[in-house]
Amino acid sequence: MKDLAFQGTWRAYQQKILDDLANLIGDDGLHIVAAPGSGKTVLGLEVMCRLGEATLILAPSKTIRDQWAHRLRTMFLPADLAEPEWISHDVRAPGTVTIITYQALHAAFSGHSSEEEILDGEEEGSDGAESGEPGKQETEKARKKIIAKLHEKKVRTLVLDEAHHLRNEWWKALTMLKEALGQPTVVALTATPPYDVDPQEWDRYQALCGPIDGEISVPELVLQGDLCPHQDYVHFSLPSALEAQKLAEFRAQIGDFIETLLESAEFKEAILRHPWITQPIENVEHILDDARFFSSMLIFLNSQYVDLPQSTLDILGVKAREIPDLTLEWIEVLLNGVIYTYRNDFEEAEQAIRCQQDRLREIRAVEHSRVRLTDPRSVQKLLVSSVSKLNAIVDITRLESASMRDELRMVILSDYIRKDALPTAPADLQPIERMGVVPIFETLRRSELDLKLGILTGSLVVIPAGSKGILDEIADRLGIGAEHIRYQPTAFDAGFLSVELGGELSRNIVHMITELFSRGGITVLVGTQALLGEGWDAPSVNTLILASTVGSYVLSNQMRGRAIRIDPRSPQKAANVWHLAVIDPEKLQQRIPLRFGRKSTDGKAPDPYDTMTIDLGSDVDALKRRFYAFEGLSFGEPPLIESGFQRLMLGAAKWNARGVDDINKMMERRAADRKSLKSRWHSALHSKRAVARMQETLESNYAPKGLVNWNTTKFLFAHSAALAGMILSGFLHSFRATHIRSLQQLELVLFVMFASLAIFCLPGALKASLLLLRNGSLEGSMKQVGITVLETLHHMGVIRTDLGKVSVEATLDQNGMIYCRLAGATTIERSRFLDALREVLVPPQNPRYILVRSSKFWRLNRVDYHAVPSIIGRKREDAIYFAGLWNRYVGHTELVYTRSAQGRLKLLQFRAKSFASAFTRKTDRISRWE
Repeated sequence: MKDLAFQGTWRAYQQKILDDLANLIGDDGLHIVAAPGSGKTVLGLEVMCRLGEATLILAPSKTIRDQWAHRLRTMFLPADLAEPEWISHDVRAPGTVTIITYQALHAAFSGHSSEEEILDGEEEGSDGAESGEPGKQETEKARKKIIAKLHEKKVRTLVLDEAHHLRNEWWKALTMLKEALGQPTVVALTATPPYDVDPQEWDRYQALCGPIDGEISVPELVLQGDLCPHQDYVHFSLPSALEAQKLAEFRAQIGDFIETLLESAEFKEAILRHPWITQPIENVEHILDDARFFSSMLIFLNSQYVDLPQSTLDILGVKAREIPDLTLEWIEVLLNGVIYTYRNDFEEAEQAIRCQQDRLREIRAVEHSRVRLTDPRSVQKLLVSSVSKLNAIVDITRLESASMRDELRMVILSDYIRKDALPTAPADLQPIERMGVVPIFETLRRSELDLKLGILTGSLVVIPAGSKGILDEIADRLGIGAEHIRYQPTAFDAGFLSVELGGELSRNIVHMITELFSRGGITVLVGTQALLGEGWDAPSVNTLILASTVGSYVLSNQMRGRAIRIDPRSPQKAANVWHLAVIDPEKLQQRIPLRFGRKSTDGKAPDPYDTMTIDLGSDVDALKRRFYAFEGLSFGEPPLIESGFQRLMLGAAKWNARGVDDINKMMERRAADRKSLKSRWHSALHSKRAVARMQETLESNYAPKGLVNWNTTKFLFAHSAALAGMILSGFLHSFRATHIRSLQQLELVLFVMFASLAIFCLPGALKASLLLLRNGSLEGSMKQVGITVLETLHHMGVIRTDLGKVSVEATLDQNGMIYCRLAGATTIERSRFLDALREVLVPPQNPRYILVRSSKFWRLNRVDYHAVPSIIGRKREDAIYFAGLWNRYVGHTELVYTRSAQGRLKLLQFRAKSFASAFTRKTDRISRWE
């Protein structure tokens, strides 16, 4: 490796890590988290060079594998030097530096003769499964042979790129490799740590990669000029006419089914005879095992005007008026219990149940032996693959093309190629009915926009015919002769050419088309997320449309990272990232006709904190989850940098057809104004803190008394006062306009006025007062609860940083939202702290321990329940320690073990309390630049 030397200049964060390398790598490894486009590949190569040992580099895909090799050749070797022989791409014949994929390692360890992988799942139905598995003996022999070869080459360094969310077989191969090499130095690099996985998988990841030694966020890189200013936009669509008709038909069938169900005296009688209803005390243990089903029966009977026995309600600790309304979700829970889980309990009503089951199957509301009334997969698939997204892509492309003109470099990523959708002749203009690379390309081709369209996938490459000369120049510079490139005019349009590169040279096609794109030979490139969504290096991309259905934490962040890199050829680059979502109008309009059943007398108050309370369907839900994966600029003033969907400021949006059009126009106006992006980022990046950075924070509208409770009541008091003011204003206006001639007339006017005030305003004021007295939450403050969690986790050894160096910070914003964070801790310590704190605020379904505090104020009894976080509740001594700190910092409470008979009864009441909450508890983890 003596010829290797970095040819460029280190960025500030890279130099800082390299300067401190000796200290960071002291635990036999280096684990760095850095955003896409931050230069972590060259950093990993430099660390490899400084360690000076033979190295095995593992990447998650062929594209990223080739990127490692390309960076090594172009940035660490002299320009006139060919790739040395000591660089290998085959673990069976390792070199001083061997670069392979995780799948290639698994294939080699399993005795497969080829390391070929399903390139990108580009065709629907491909799953990457391997066939012809070798026997156990052959597998063991192959593995030992490879390990021997690696020992022979003295491989002592493992470089792991994005070593998470791997298939189980790949994990096993990786773990065996590390163990077989003894104690290799592990250099782990990732843009997206798997914070979204369960604790067991996180422990596995950390055991492999070690603790995180350094973390560089997107805002820090924008601040340093290593990533460009950028913004996320969403184009909302309504389903096509045909899709809307299918949705309406399905929902109408569901509505008819429910109407029949609610009219069925036999079904109602079957529920009434169930032993959990007739003998609840004797069946408490069973009820505890499935409290949701028990609740669904109570809700159903309550909607049918059945006076429920007080003994049954006492088990839950609720009153009849606190039972929720019957909704589609509760009917789904009820039917799954009656038809599947507890079918044997309803033998006397077997005929009626079979009839309901047959009808559900008939309307396709059963999937894998589960009733699905709310979001069956057929509905989810219809929304996520809606052809209305094709029209949205045309609208976005028209806007961006008009705005950027020749400077446009747009990439559109989809899941599947759909090669069968290619027209066979110029006149072949079949309706486009599916999403995919070819349908998107064909829709844009037919739109007659002034574009240079192209396709880049693993098996299909199309370029504009007019760009052939540029591609030939690029090939010549790479030493690829014209005889190796096959151009074929497309059957549907002579203005386009399909391109193929033969033999081993085919690996150059991605680089060649990327260069053609950068030089303007293609201005709109359509490709698969699997080929281009991860590791593809194209700094010229300034507009990205994510037409992929992927909602995963990791892939969505990787795809977005393609657009936000700086471009040396365009120093003023600002990038637009477009997301597509289809609204479910049937769900929005609440058309499920529950024509029977009474409503609860205690209506829910509006939630002044929730940014989007309306259910817009599964496609929008997936988009919201995607937005938690990355930080970006908010639409508000002043601009903030934070993660989450709320930064788009859509809380007041109208979600009818006209409202959706208004939202899209607002998005388009903002997208066209790229010049303001740089100044808005500059404003948001310059924090009041001495050292600004991304802070992972818990955002909640449910918090200690004296903070959000008071703001909640202020909200209701304000509404009551406003209403009172309106009524008084009206009466005073009438008073001025009316000639009152006697004292009796004045008394009558005043009586009517104050009676109106009492009727219309007192309920809100009383509700505010009752909320203050009855619906209290944690005593003390959010900070005190945070300290309780912090000190317990430190006592357990989960948080190892000295308590004197960490602190709990809690702040309240103008909207009544509380933000709580842990300062001074490591990344994983902050993550564990926020997970535990969230479980206190948003109770899990089945905690081992709960805290119960009973109090009485005048005639009102109040009982507060709080879960002991699962990480603390695993051991009794830790739960006792937590309860002791709670008594010290928060208030007196009783620790209850929920696995005992008495404790399980308390657990039922703990769950039931959520029925009566007047405000929805909203708690989310977000990241914010502060």
